[in-house]
Amino acid sequence: MPTTKPQTDVLFISEQPLWPLDQGYRVHGCQMARALSDQRLSVKMTSLRPSVGCDQPWLNEMIVDWPEANPEDHHKFLQGWTGPGAKLRHKLAKHQAMEPQELAGLIPLIRELNPKAVIALGQHGPIMLRGLRSAFPELTTVWYAADEPVFFQLSCLRREGIGALKHRAYLAGLYGALQTMFARGVDGAIGVSPTDTWLLKRTAGVRRAVTIPNGVDTDFFQPSHTRPRSCSLVFWGRLDFEPNADAVRWFARRVWPRLRERQPQARWQIVGKNAGEKVRQLGEIPGIEFVGEVEDIRTHGHTAQTTILPMRCGGGIKNKLLEAAAMGLPILASPRAVKGLSWPEHTSPVRICRGPDEWVYQIERVWFDGVLANTLRRDARNWVLQQHTWPSAAKQMIGFLESLGGAAFTEDHPAEARALKLSTADSTALRHAA
Repeated sequence: MPTTKPQTDVLFISEQPLWPLDQGYRVHGCQMARALSDQRLSVKMTSLRPSVGCDQPWLNEMIVDWPEANPEDHHKFLQGWTGPGAKLRHKLAKHQAMEPQELAGLIPLIRELNPKAVIALGQHGPIMLRGLRSAFPELTTVWYAADEPVFFQLSCLRREGIGALKHRAYLAGLYGALQTMFARGVDGAIGVSPTDTWLLKRTAGVRRAVTIPNGVDTDFFQPSHTRPRSCSLVFWGRLDFEPNADAVRWFARRVWPRLRERQPQARWQIVGKNAGEKVRQLGEIPGIEFVGEVEDIRTHGHTAQTTILPMRCGGGIKNKLLEAAAMGLPILASPRAVKGLSWPEHTSPVRICRGPDEWVYQIERVWFDGVLANTLRRDARNWVLQQHTWPSAAKQMIGFLESLGGAAFTEDHPAEARALKLSTADSTALRHAA
């Protein structure tokens, strides 16, 4: 008797490698996949560019190879790019070095895994999903966009000034065209903040869009009893990412001289990989230590009195902020750094700083007011435990997937019953759907 092929619940796809977890799409993609697997879903992940050197067994168990496509599969993939604007689609994909012959490897992989839903990670996700439309018309397709790319480019323009108008306008137009030509037709899209979700519906024209905030691994990032160094700050993040590089350079130029004048013993560590020369040179300023890449950020976080996020551009939710909160660290941030986040009134886990003088004032308060520092530590940890755990995000994801295709993803919570059992957070997220 023929055996029935087991069906995969969710297949995550990515153009770029899934490891290491040092970029936003890798963090939210892999942690979401892990959380869905913990909910007893069958989850697989694949990337066009192989993931090398991963030392996490839970991730290696989910990763499958990206196959090569035969001519027939290549043809089926290109059928998904047909229709009005087909020539522009090919031109845009070529500009982004996305070769349809390589992308068509998804066709045999989906036949083999038979997933209920395919979730694409990264800015090029819609290019891949569009090619599946003709071959698998019943397949639920979702773009896990997280940050809306057009808004990101415009946010950078605000701090760069008129001189960057041509460059940023070009990039915003490019990503807008990619969304318009490829994202229309996907079943759903996910933003990590209400602003990103709203923009995905307006600029990408997706059928349904939902807000699912990022979570954080609260088991890995935990409070410590390590005694922090007095009058110390820390910033961590990938330093070739424009918002991060701009943030540390601005803080070093506008805030640090004032702070050091008042507190000559102040120390600031800048931690992160791929820093450019201008960021590395900040380590030559008295009191600033450029650390560079480290294996484990927790040591540097726990030995600093305060974590700072002086962002002036960018979108989405800052994973570094959630990590600091999970570790129970006092956090000072710009309004841009907390955009998209929410917390109960009168219990803010983050102190907001809007200018150099306020930065100096708030830093000194945290340094010399032990009661305030301890309150911020407690409130930050409690906040992420209540609002930003991956298990909670996974439940919202399951509810969204079931609302798109009607398929049940867990035996104990079928699609018909899930609508009655959604938590308040889940219901709030689903209300953003178109």
